[in-house]
Amino acid sequence: MKKIGIVIIAILVTATSAFAVPAIQLFISGATYDWSEQSWIVTGNSFDLYVVSANNIKQDVMVSMALAPTDQPGNADINFAGDEVGLSDWRYGYAPIDNAWWRWNGGEDLPRHGIYPTWFTEINTGDYGLSSNVGDVQPDSFGNYWNPATGSGGAPAGGEVKMFHVETNGIYSFLHFDAYTLNADGSINQFAPFSHDAESIPSSVPEPGTIALMGTGLFGMAVAGLRRRKD
Repeated sequence: MKKIGIVIIAILVTATSAFAVPAIQLFISGATYDWSEQSWIVTGNSFDLYVVSANNIKQDVMVSMALAPTDQPGNADINFAGDEVGLSDWRYGYAPIDNAWWRWNGGEDLPRHGIYPTWFTEINTGDYGLSSNVGDVQPDSFGNYWNPATGSGGAPAGGEVKMFHVETNGIYSFLHFDAYTLNADGSINQFAPFSHDAESIPSSVPEPGTIALMGTGLFGMAVAGLRRRKD
């Protein structure tokens, strides 16, 4: 009986640790975990986004990219895994995760994130199996976490990881990423917890007024050069 009891306890511990890993997670290589935002945040215009699936097989895992509510898609140039996000790909409204939370919680804001209508786009990243071991990308109280880019850290759950290279350009405040699967009626099924999502902030770019001044200055230099040539 003692041996059976030990085996049962071991199985329960293993199952608990495996399913402690969220079903879907997001991670950005080189990012810093912001505890106030509960997100992996990277500053830059070129980075690798990791979508981590755990615990079960999933079909059609979606990634949404949402701009800040003050930003316009015409000012943001986004390339996701080699595909340019065209102007017609953006939609205005509540991103799927925000919309789901709004319904589930009677119009309450997302903790630490907020709910607001904005421009967003969705990308189908395909199906995910159980071909490898994955872990929790959220740091614990000691700062330890599983890193999908290097494979370091504990990986107690079966799952799959996909990496997508993202290139951004233009003038915008930030780009927020969420990941989820959908039911047949289009409602959210499984999703990355709000503490396991990601965000990118572009490298500093000149303000429109600064760009205009730079253009004026360059034009003046060109005119001066032409005058010197004529002289």
